[in-house]
Amino acid sequence: MCIESLSGQSHAPAPARGVTMIELLVTIVVLGVLLAVGLPSLRDFLVGNRLSSNVNGFIGLVNYARSEAIVRNQDVVVCPKNASTIACASTWNTLEIQAFVDLDGNGEHDATDVLLKTMAAVDPTDAETGFERSPAAGTLIFGSAGFARTAQSFKIYAKSSDSAYQARFGRTVCISKAGRVRVAAYTVTSCPDF
Repeated sequence: MCIESLSGQSHAPAPARGVTMIELLVTIVVLGVLLAVGLPSLRDFLVGNRLSSNVNGFIGLVNYARSEAIVRNQDVVVCPKNASTIACASTWNTLEIQAFVDLDGNGEHDATDVLLKTMAAVDPTDAETGFERSPAAGTLIFGSAGFARTAQSFKIYAKSSDSAYQARFGRTVCISKAGRVRVAAYTVTSCPDF
């Protein structure tokens, strides 16, 4: 079939051209190189993003609990939730973290207390992300003036057998007796009172 142009000449349409095998192989090799270079960076980006989200979420809960203690003129407790009851547990990573007004002053969440807010567990499987409190057992209590009963530190980190990786993707959240919150490097062994 010929097509006539405006000038009166007829031209045959150009044959359809596909991709050659060599062009396809070159494209696959280039794509493979880009993936090999980009995937480790993408993984680090995702791990760092998750770490920042977990740290910021915990700091938000702590600051909220402190401000509620001041506003309500009552003790407010932050602790991990027990699996079967509303009472406090000792493991900070696997269940929700709760903040409540401790109306009876016993430091435990019971039916008479007012639940303020909960935060989802950092890593319910405890496989990828660690969340530890120092000292290991106990709760975080803010008094009516906003002061913490004791200075504490919490480590939030990406679990790995490589200590350099944990240090890179880990943070220490320091809470002073004055109730102030500060984020420090994962390798910090003790938080100064600030």
